[in-house]
Amino acid sequence: MQQDYYNLPGIIDVRYLNPGDVPAQIMSSYIAGIPVSVLVDGTQMSLNGPASCQAVEEHSNNGRVEKATLTFMTGDDVPTAGMLWMFQQAGGEWFLLGRREQPYPTVKVQHSSGEPGGDRAIKTVTVEFQCFKALIPLEK
Repeated sequence: MQQDYYNLPGIIDVRYLNPGDVPAQIMSSYIAGIPVSVLVDGTQMSLNGPASCQAVEEHSNNGRVEKATLTFMTGDDVPTAGMLWMFQQAGGEWFLLGRREQPYPTVKVQHSSGEPGGDRAIKTVTVEFQCFKALIPLEK
């Protein structure tokens, strides 16, 4: 089995949005070479520290599967089910994690309490999505 790795550091903006806010068959459009865009802004998350996304593309006899993992830290409340995620890199590129149709990305939230000196409690959020094409570049 062959694997390809992608690392997307320098994420400056992370947002979540409802699946109904993206066009139907967005993945098929991207695969067909049609530029894909999302016309809603979504809900922005505050970032407390560096955010990154890594994708692994696996090739096997059954075809190709891509698994993407977005990781960031925030103090905000985090929806844990039924949302899509999009993020922006420092160079201005936007990516969508998920699609309108189920299954949706899975979200894991790890809580950590702040230091006794008054530091804020931070959540480490890991968003994972596995599909034929897990990360879709967006025209914004």
